[in-house]
Amino acid sequence: MSCNPFQQENDTDTLFSVGRRLLRGNCVEPDIQRAKELLTRAAELGHRGARELLATIQEPESAVQVEDRTEWNKMRSGQLYDWSDPVIDQSLKRSRLACERFNQSGLDHPDYRERLRELIPNVPDSVTLLPPFHCDHGNGLHLGEGVFVNYNGMFLDAGDITIGSRTLIGPNCSLYTPNHPMDYRLRRKTLETAYPITIGEDCWLGGNVTVCPGVTIGDRTVIGAGSVVTHDIPSDCLAAGNPCEVIRPLNTETPTQP
Repeated sequence: MSCNPFQQENDTDTLFSVGRRLLRGNCVEPDIQRAKELLTRAAELGHRGARELLATIQEPESAVQVEDRTEWNKMRSGQLYDWSDPVIDQSLKRSRLACERFNQSGLDHPDYRERLRELIPNVPDSVTLLPPFHCDHGNGLHLGEGVFVNYNGMFLDAGDITIGSRTLIGPNCSLYTPNHPMDYRLRRKTLETAYPITIGEDCWLGGNVTVCPGVTIGDRTVIGAGSVVTHDIPSDCLAAGNPCEVIRPLNTETPTQP
């Protein structure tokens, strides 16, 4: 039989044979899309083998799909990932060194802004972080205009941490995105998940607040000092406690003019 894969006969056996060769790469480069077209035509004409072969075809994974399975992308998308992966490990080392340099500076240090940008890429100039400050990667922090973080912030950004504009973070606040497995056998391995934290605009977190993985806090909300936020908190409310719960609504009246 000829190895020319582009015969146009409508004979079902020919369509099936050529489609199979395209699928398997016999005499030609594999061409799954073309093979599917020919096998589909043969199946429509009643060829049973074509129908059976079509059912076995699996689409090749795209480069994007393969890339999405890297440990870094699994970390950023809430999947179980290996934090000992070389790419992740290198990012952790970079951040540790950047934190060390930043923490040796201070708000009045001439290199303060440069060292902050080294730690958190693309951070707005209106953001203020008072050292000491610690984070896992830095590039997972997304801070809006005018964000203020008081002394001794601990932002573990394996998952993304997004803080809206003009939000105030009190001293000793901790935002944790990593989550270790509940199964102790998995905890013995270098595996964990990370879930993003989102804090809205114009919020205020009092001192010693802890925000747990996956939590969203709405705009203009105030979280009382010492609270442990284990679940989402809506906008425009005062919330406090361990676990943190809504106490009362805020901003229900039109503000008085100065």
